Amino acid sequence: MEISQDQYPDFVIPPSMVKRTIAKPATPPPGRQVDLYGDGKYTLYIPPNWSATSQVTLTIHFHGAAWFAIDEHRNRGLKEPLLAIYAGEGSTVYRKAFEDPDSWPRILSHVLAELNAPPDAAVQRVDMTSFSAGYGAVRELLRQEEPPKIIRRILLADSMYASFTSDTDHTPLESQITPYVEFAKSAMLGNKGFVITCSLVPTEGYADTASCAKALVEAVGGSFRRPPFSPDMLNQLYPDYPLLTVFDKGEFHVWRYRGSDAMAHMTHPRHIADIWKAVWKD
Repeated sequence: MEISQDQYPDFVIPPSMVKRTIAKPATPPPGRQVDLYGDGKYTLYIPPNWSATSQVTLTIHFHGAAWFAIDEHRNRGLKEPLLAIYAGEGSTVYRKAFEDPDSWPRILSHVLAELNAPPDAAVQRVDMTSFSAGYGAVRELLRQEEPPKIIRRILLADSMYASFTSDTDHTPLESQITPYVEFAKSAMLGNKGFVITCSLVPTEGYADTASCAKALVEAVGGSFRRPPFSPDMLNQLYPDYPLLTVFDKGEFHVWRYRGSDAMAHMTHPRHIADIWKAVWKD
């Protein structure tokens, strides 16, 4: 079923989370790939025909195979360099990778060197996408003073977790939601871009994505609503994992979908390109 955004001018239409099979391309995509540190964890992709200028826009993806991040971002229309980071399993490895405030300028410097950028070049804008445990890096960077100044857009694809407040209070720990608040408020004003998608996959011992997203929406004074579609229309538009509730204000969007199995979790990053194009046109 096809619907047009023109039919719903006041509602950003979230993409359908249909199950999608992925496979590594038989041949590498056009462009150049650089193993930034020689350990396979930081892969810099430079699209064909891109040439360095003094003002660089960089996309960073946290968690998952580099080939997949490259493929998905090319599908959304990537024209600028992409740094795909797979630091390992668990959010702690992503947090620790950026705990040292010097790690941020250091990695940007390495990127600029590989781009053969002019001596006066700087990374002026950073767009970020994250899946699952990759949020550990995003949250850590938002805690710091310098990174948020150039982070332009963030997309968390089922990628927001937090500790419980206590053994008996299973709400997300406030101190682990707070780092997102200022960025979300800025997005609500249209100064940044922030999209969060959530499944209902349960987690044991810590707060899941849907609970954390709800806590963040409430922290900025918002509340969820149901999408403006009839039940029949919802079933047709979202056959695998139905869209449940949404929050949209300015450039801050939170979309919660049904689905509590492993495939529900894996499906979100497989639609990064679709999510991106639903909100941003570049």
